[in-house]
Amino acid sequence: MNTQTITFYIFVMVSLFPMTAYGDFYNDVSNAYLPGEVKSIMVGEAEAPIVEVEAKTPLSLGTAIILTEPFPSSLTLAEGNSLADLLAEKGWHVVISPVNLPMAPISSVDKAVAENDAAQDSQADKNIHPRSNQLTQYLNFESATSALTLQLNALNNYLQTRSGYRMIIAQGMLATTYFSAAELQPALHPDTFVAISPFWPEDTTNNLLIETMAKAEYPVLDLSLSEFNDWEASTTLKRKIRAKNELKIHYRQITIPSNSLAFSIKEIQKNPQIQMVANSTIGWTRHLGW
Repeated sequence: MNTQTITFYIFVMVSLFPMTAYGDFYNDVSNAYLPGEVKSIMVGEAEAPIVEVEAKTPLSLGTAIILTEPFPSSLTLAEGNSLADLLAEKGWHVVISPVNLPMAPISSVDKAVAENDAAQDSQADKNIHPRSNQLTQYLNFESATSALTLQLNALNNYLQTRSGYRMIIAQGMLATTYFSAAELQPALHPDTFVAISPFWPEDTTNNLLIETMAKAEYPVLDLSLSEFNDWEASTTLKRKIRAKNELKIHYRQITIPSNSLAFSIKEIQKNPQIQMVANSTIGWTRHLGW
């Protein structure tokens, strides 16, 4: 079994996991909290879990929505909890909303396996390009955008009586998907969006992010985690330059080092990188005058 075959079947197994686990998604999130801490909203015809963290100040600034995902390419539930606690201390009511990006149907995977095996037989002597990508066979950007749009509309309906500013925070592929969803549906525009290392593992979509971010009609804090991945790194400087050329006033890019160290006599309770994300976000909102 050659390298291409091994890589291919790894992606197949990864793609099948969310599909088999989807039915237990709500239970998995609920089991991570004490009874009664998890609420639910209706996203289309399905229930989706959310976790609310109340502001720890007398007057709330507004609501911060943190979009999480079970994979390292986005904010995990644990990271979302840490970030929510830090923002709540500064006066934000926080809603943590776990998201499941839709995967390609099983039939598509089976078809891809057959096509891949046939390609190996006919091109056995050809080398695989190191930048070749198979992940997008299982992640469809348009489907992801539609699914996230549905969930964001459900969150807007749930929070329609909440006063104050509306801030949305997302990382990785979810951040890129949000830009697309907000571009297609202006009603989803927040008062500000915090994009943490946005990327999509496909050249056309990844490069389209540069323009979409620069032309966004809402303030954007562009946080770049250093050494996050090559997809994000390939657009970091381009995002900043394009925003400047588009005369986007409310835009700031900050690089957060991946080797953040913290020294304390007391036990460190939160990821230092998340603390830097929170500090950068609070500094950004104060710059906006909030």
